[in-house]
Amino acid sequence: MLNTWLYMKIIKLLRYQAKLEAKNITINGYGIAYLESKQNKDKPTLILIHGMNDEKDTWLPLATKLKNEYHLILIDLLGCGESEIVEEFDYSLASQADFMQETITQIIEKKGIKHFSLVGHSMGGGLAVISANKLPIDKLILVDNMGIHQTPSYFEKLAKEIGEVKKLPWIHICSVDKMKGLLKNSYYKMPYIPTFILKHFVAKKCKLGAFEEMKFRAIITKELEVKDNLSSYMREIKHDTLIVWGGADKSIHVDNAKEVHTLIPNSTLKVYTECGHYPQAEKPKELAKDIKAFLK
Repeated sequence: MLNTWLYMKIIKLLRYQAKLEAKNITINGYGIAYLESKQNKDKPTLILIHGMNDEKDTWLPLATKLKNEYHLILIDLLGCGESEIVEEFDYSLASQADFMQETITQIIEKKGIKHFSLVGHSMGGGLAVISANKLPIDKLILVDNMGIHQTPSYFEKLAKEIGEVKKLPWIHICSVDKMKGLLKNSYYKMPYIPTFILKHFVAKKCKLGAFEEMKFRAIITKELEVKDNLSSYMREIKHDTLIVWGGADKSIHVDNAKEVHTLIPNSTLKVYTECGHYPQAEKPKELAKDIKAFLK
């Protein structure tokens, strides 16, 4: 309890520094949490979508760098972060994309937003790819996105070797050592994280272990491969697209970035050396600079 209290104190401070406030909306009977800029309502809107079993606060380092130029909306996907945990939902990519589209549509209608740019990380990038031509998007930004798996990553090879979902290192995280191991392989250089934050994450992940396993199974085959190849969606994207990738990403191999760049007609590719799966956390200054240049 103390670990969670301390963690939320820090998160509230980081949200304050990024000039964001917490809000909620009900979509099809389910509660969805999001963060929105307190000011800048008249500036271009950026909507940011996190990855699988992640949460909106993963964007805070980047949001702090973008806070003065954009109206930001950071959404927790259904079953993630502070949004409602719904076990009976179909968590396939197609179903999640439909629900995300409905969430975004209701948020922008409520706020009178006519158009926006969409940012998606990892699985959130996959959802953005599926949704790109179905929403009033100006431009699209994909960060280490799911959808193409031409070159197997470290984690994909590891999953094949282990061969059992329950034993995968990112499922059923119930120890600080297991959490450290996951983070070490998610970053090029793991940042310092206080023990009380690690313990908070472990307590939360352990409690949600069976739920997160169920969500993971919804997007993979029995052979532990990602079900959906999104190449057909990528070929149809009409928007200018910025593709950003960590050169040392162990979750989705950087070689796949080149294929995404080839498939999306009007795309620009940026690869950050000495960066893992989370450019928004490891390279927020560089990513913010590239986003600003791209949107201008």
